[in-house]
Amino acid sequence: MKFIKEPTGRSLKWSQPNAMVRYHELRSDGGLYATLKWKKMFGSLAVGEFREGKYTFKRGGFLRPFVTVRKGDTESNLAVLKFKSGSVIVNATLGPSGVLEFSSGHRYEFNRLGLWNSKWTFTDENGTPLITFEKKIKAKPIGLVTIHCDPKEIDYLNALLLLGWYVIILDYEEAEAAIGVGMGA
Repeated sequence: MKFIKEPTGRSLKWSQPNAMVRYHELRSDGGLYATLKWKKMFGSLAVGEFREGKYTFKRGGFLRPFVTVRKGDTESNLAVLKFKSGSVIVNATLGPSGVLEFSSGHRYEFNRLGLWNSKWTFTDENGTPLITFEKKIKAKPIGLVTIHCDPKEIDYLNALLLLGWYVIILDYEEAEAAIGVGMGA
């Protein structure tokens, strides 16, 4: 794998090589930067890896949904993404959005950009866009990723790149399950 904080000027893309396996790759110009793999076919625990290390992600809560982020195999949370709405209807309509807070105190907003848009963004505390994900659906989901500044300037860049795609894929899978298509159905 390559280091993500290498020189900018590249386009990043999340893809799923095999539609029957919950495994995704973040690539650019043929180079592999990260992987995201769910532990089970059904469930929310996933492991994301970069050359610099690995993270685990797990969704929790029902009325107040959240996602925990852990570094490596540690038992303590590095960060928690708390969704703004516990309403399934609101999340299904507007897409998941929330506030990501790291144990260090860093905070980021994660929001869908508009009602009919398949773009999400992480912004800093001032509302400045840092990373944008654009989900495209062909036979499988594809995510075009834009980093809006020098990657070296974004704290927790690896975690943000993995977490954003993790949440978008969970949202996509839940929407498919609700209408009874995809995932082999």
